[in-house]
Amino acid sequence: MIRHIVMFRLREYPTAAEKQKAAGEVLDELRKLPEKIHVIRSFEAGANICSDAWAFDIALDLTFDSEADLEIYRYHPDHQAFIAFNRNYSASKVVVDFVI
Repeated sequence: MIRHIVMFRLREYPTAAEKQKAAGEVLDELRKLPEKIHVIRSFEAGANICSDAWAFDIALDLTFDSEADLEIYRYHPDHQAFIAFNRNYSASKVVVDFVI
């Protein structure tokens, strides 16, 4: 199995409430992916509760049966649509994929 972990840092927002709203909108879109992309075996996502300056804002943890399934996910039209949507919200991201 393959674990795919992604963390997003949201762009700057004028207020904490606006940033929290943006995080909710990103999470809402992320949570639609398992229903649309059949190769996702497990899915967890959430907003960070830590306010440290170096902390990322959103984490995504997915598992796949194989690297081939991860590639299907990467290029799936619904994942690509999420990437396009998220460009308006996130300033940066980090990704790690590993065998479990």
